[in-house]
Amino acid sequence: MAVGEQIAKEDRQDLEFWGRLWQSARRPLVLSGAGISVASGLPTVGQRWNGIPLRTLFTQRRFESRPKEFFDCYRDWLWNWGRAEPNPAHRALAAWGGRVVTLNVDGLHRKSGSSGCVEVHGRLFELACRQCGLILEARLAFREDVPRCPGCNSLLAPNMVFVGEPVRHFATVMDWVGDADLLVAIGTRLDVSPINQIPLAAHRKGIPLVRINRRAEVLVPILVGRA
Repeated sequence: MAVGEQIAKEDRQDLEFWGRLWQSARRPLVLSGAGISVASGLPTVGQRWNGIPLRTLFTQRRFESRPKEFFDCYRDWLWNWGRAEPNPAHRALAAWGGRVVTLNVDGLHRKSGSSGCVEVHGRLFELACRQCGLILEARLAFREDVPRCPGCNSLLAPNMVFVGEPVRHFATVMDWVGDADLLVAIGTRLDVSPINQIPLAAHRKGIPLVRINRRAEVLVPILVGRA
């Protein structure tokens, strides 16, 4: 009750407006970014490793030229992020059961039980061979300094989109946007290409956009009726 009273004081107008949109929508589409996982103990964009920005480290060029350094960072990331658990926002969306597009690689939507989730930047906790397509569990990275594919002996890489690479499943995402009657962006500004095309497409179609960029773990369960 204390949380409800706090929300009523600070966010009543937003929640009332968002709630009316949500209740009237038949095909809402949720897009989540790093902000939804802050309450799970994960950072937002801009993190560094040994002073190196991750956006600089997680590139194809860096991966190929300094694979040992790359995998040292990756193992640290696996160790730290592997302990994260879904928070109430993830669980509320899983209970709702609708379409979710996430920019995150942390796997927390899947871990919470969301079956209809598209991960446009891939999955941190998988390794992939970019030559033969084999997908393996990320724990293989703890067995070898620079893990190689058991099938073709090529370097394995995290099953993620490197900086500058095309996002995955974008055609599906845009189809979902075209089918939606409400867009809910949680913990993301939707300002990086090509993701920035999503709010533009929604605007052209007259689809309302709700932005939740604070306290997602509190506001999202209330919005979707799973508090």
